[in-house]
Amino acid sequence: AFCFLTFFGNYFFFPFISTMASPISNHRKKIVYLVRHAEAIHNIKEREAVEEAIARGVSNKGEQEKCRKAVLKDEKLKDARLSLDGTEQVRVAGINLNILHKAGFSKYPAPSIVLVSPLRRALMTATELFYEAVPRPRFVALETLREKRTGYAADERSSVDLLQQEFPHVDFSDLSVHGEDIPKGEDNDAVRARACAFLEGPLTNMEEEAVALVTHKGWLRELRGTLKGFFDEGLLRVDFDVHKWDQTLYKNAEIRVATCGWEGDQLTSIVSRSVDNALGSVVHEACKPIIEKIAKQTSRDS
Repeated sequence: AFCFLTFFGNYFFFPFISTMASPISNHRKKIVYLVRHAEAIHNIKEREAVEEAIARGVSNKGEQEKCRKAVLKDEKLKDARLSLDGTEQVRVAGINLNILHKAGFSKYPAPSIVLVSPLRRALMTATELFYEAVPRPRFVALETLREKRTGYAADERSSVDLLQQEFPHVDFSDLSVHGEDIPKGEDNDAVRARACAFLEGPLTNMEEEAVALVTHKGWLRELRGTLKGFFDEGLLRVDFDVHKWDQTLYKNAEIRVATCGWEGDQLTSIVSRSVDNALGSVVHEACKPIIEKIAKQTSRDS
């Protein structure tokens, strides 16, 4: 795992992983629920800043981007919470996800572990989505899943002590071990190195068959960039229900279901679906025997 060892060697050992596949079997499959956090308060401020710039006649995209970034420096937005609309987004997103778990349990089981960014907006999203699940999954916060550490207040996390008080069901031991190893002002390449390191290390070696990752738009973008690199090298087969899958960004509270396959320690295939389309496939498979029976009966009658 070149990328993992070279770029993020200090994340090779994760204390939360108690069930590692050893030795790694030749062929393994894992269901991974990829989730972007719901709308947070700083997302509203970003949108308003761009709208105000446009209203002032600022048409240059670069200048609009400067206006957007400027609001993120406000210390009041440090580790921002979900907005009211964001909480509602999670509730709505969770409805079909719960139906999917019940209707397609054998194909899409509920996650037994939820790995989440330690930023409050991701922790709140993960809690809203999975806390009431039966059985309740383990919740583990990982520093490596956080958003690009821009240095802006909105992308700085709270202290471990404060987060433990607010989210007592979450295991924060990784943060206690690593602290804030990620430097401020990292670029997209550094985030991609983090995503690649996680993919080739902990995710590959986990024994759990169903895992949820609750993280951020930038992290998910760089994960897809990593996958595109594997695809271009002929190492990975992909099947996405999204046009230009490597360029499309996650929306707030978007959940995608990925069926991932490994040969040894090499990720070799991904089938990625929206929750709605995954649910549709379950319904189709359930109805298939009935449709075939009707077709046979119709054929005999004709």
